[in-house]
Amino acid sequence: MSRWLRHGPWPHFALALVVIGRVASAQSPDGTAGRDGDPPVAAHRVDEVVVTGSRTERPLAEAPVATEVISREQIERTGAETVADLLEEQHGLYVQRTYSGSGVQLQGLSPDYTLLLIDGQRITGRIGGVNDLGRMPLHDVERVELVRGAGSALYGSDAIGGVVNIITRRTRRPLELGARAAYGNLELVDAGAFGGIRRGPVSSRMSAGYRRGDGFDLEPQDVATNGNAFDQVELGNQTEYALSQSDTLTLSADYLFRDQSGIDVAGSGAIFDRQNRTEQLGLRLSPELRLGTTRLRTWAGYSLFRDQFQQDQRGSNALDQTQDTREQLLQGGGQVDLLLGGSHLVSVGLEGLYEHLRSERLNRGTGERTRGALFVQDEWAIIQEVPRLVLVPGARIDVDSQFGVAPTPRIALRFDPNEDLVIRAAYGLGFRAPDFRELYLLFQNPSAGYQVDGNTDLDPERSRSATVSFEYRPIACLWLSASAYRNDLSDMILTDQVGDGGAGGPTRYQYVNVSSAHTQGIDLGARMKPVRGVSVELGYSLLGTHDDGNDRPLPGRPTHRGTTTLRYRFELMRFEAMVRAAVVGQRPFFRDEDRDGDDERTNADPYATLDARVEQGIGEHVAVFVLGENLLDAGHPEFLAIQPRTVMGGMEAHY
Repeated sequence: MSRWLRHGPWPHFALALVVIGRVASAQSPDGTAGRDGDPPVAAHRVDEVVVTGSRTERPLAEAPVATEVISREQIERTGAETVADLLEEQHGLYVQRTYSGSGVQLQGLSPDYTLLLIDGQRITGRIGGVNDLGRMPLHDVERVELVRGAGSALYGSDAIGGVVNIITRRTRRPLELGARAAYGNLELVDAGAFGGIRRGPVSSRMSAGYRRGDGFDLEPQDVATNGNAFDQVELGNQTEYALSQSDTLTLSADYLFRDQSGIDVAGSGAIFDRQNRTEQLGLRLSPELRLGTTRLRTWAGYSLFRDQFQQDQRGSNALDQTQDTREQLLQGGGQVDLLLGGSHLVSVGLEGLYEHLRSERLNRGTGERTRGALFVQDEWAIIQEVPRLVLVPGARIDVDSQFGVAPTPRIALRFDPNEDLVIRAAYGLGFRAPDFRELYLLFQNPSAGYQVDGNTDLDPERSRSATVSFEYRPIACLWLSASAYRNDLSDMILTDQVGDGGAGGPTRYQYVNVSSAHTQGIDLGARMKPVRGVSVELGYSLLGTHDDGNDRPLPGRPTHRGTTTLRYRFELMRFEAMVRAAVVGQRPFFRDEDRDGDDERTNADPYATLDARVEQGIGEHVAVFVLGENLLDAGHPEFLAIQPRTVMGGMEAHY
């Protein structure tokens, strides 16, 4: 710990580690609601089953690796429409919104260092390193599980910063029906319906949704738009067959079509009308068998992502472009969980994937890779009674057709000195494999005079990560927590100039392993219930980053971020109200403003956002609501291209 304290924000906040914060709930130790009948304060129940932290089903209260859960109840109360909207209000993380979409920064690391899963399986569709969370609706989401810190020991590439696992909804009752409709300014529409049946061993759920919105312009002085107009259609189905009391077979399918349009202006003054038509298809098959204390789970999945891009230059066709990108991912694997000797839960698994990409931007037109992996983990309950001690060593070996072998061990520890305090610590190695863009890209921008080339000799980026967290519940209506972390990255992949553009040619850049960096910080949180029907959530994040190669902070990361949410619920009248706010500090950006070859630093101003939602139930099955987002109208055309002040009203019905 003493070595950590010599850098960044640690000297000022070392003592903060004794201030322990964790999302709280006004529930009794057995996970039930309080005696006054109010709902739990926390976003989860302590008896809820989670899978992401250990890749094995565990009750949340016993999870050896810290796992945060945003439950279905919490999702509905936020009024969030997409996964990006939902994560934006969580403390300790930052949603980065760019031209590539909305991605999440965990522990100060870029979105391409966070692995995104649906029902435990990878998805395709990264653009500029970002899987756009803004195109992922929430109406089919049962819960979101979030694990911060190195997850490569279980999940392999891309899990350096953490893992976000989106768990889809299943039918629980003989008949379930629901519909929703909402409308707001910017011609925003959000509508959808679902239906589910459960008969004997078979249950199935069908859903459909439609969303649209106009584009927006935060700088009316030019014709360029800062936010795209969009139309989106979603279809989904999940069917489950119970082979026996303990064995199941689950098949899921989803389809998304999104049509986006916007206007861009080049540095030369040329105006371009841009359109992206995106299609995403996912198929997932998951048989699960149990034999006594042994559990066997297998999975297979297929994902297809297609992006049709068209750029039309006004008044000329010199720079017109049409591109059709198709990315396919085939994955499969199996995992066995064994309970040995009453104190060891051993998990052993095999996993493989095949990726194929076809795009005009690749210098070979296509790219493909295969990867196989073996992972093992032992959850060893050294002391099973309180004070409880659990040690979790694990390791994974990936063999990739592009770069060879990548071992990623991790060790985690959980210690419960008493019933009210939980201490967790973890240290592990991670890696991020270079993607097809970094390996094979051939991109020319004649209007700006540059060219970017891929590099097939790239090595994977590597990381060393450590996390310590505390959870404390001094009284039933208050939970507190704190976590501290550090990530050291090496072999970072960046672009470096390899040609000066002489004789009128473009300046050439190439992806290379050139840099190292680190991130470190502290996340504090609290959730309390001061009086009946009222809950309060507070969060604060302190972040320090450093790009060692350029001797400067990593761009776009705020040093300080604070969040608060106030909720009121009057159960008898079925009335709910919510107000949430976030304050984000300065963020550094670096650009070569004077074209002298050196980047100058620009600090984006701090900003605050304010959202509010009011819902009134009508009878048992219907509710009406009004939702206001970004009520302070924060935004900047260059540094904060978020949707301006928006107010929506709507109705939901369910049976």
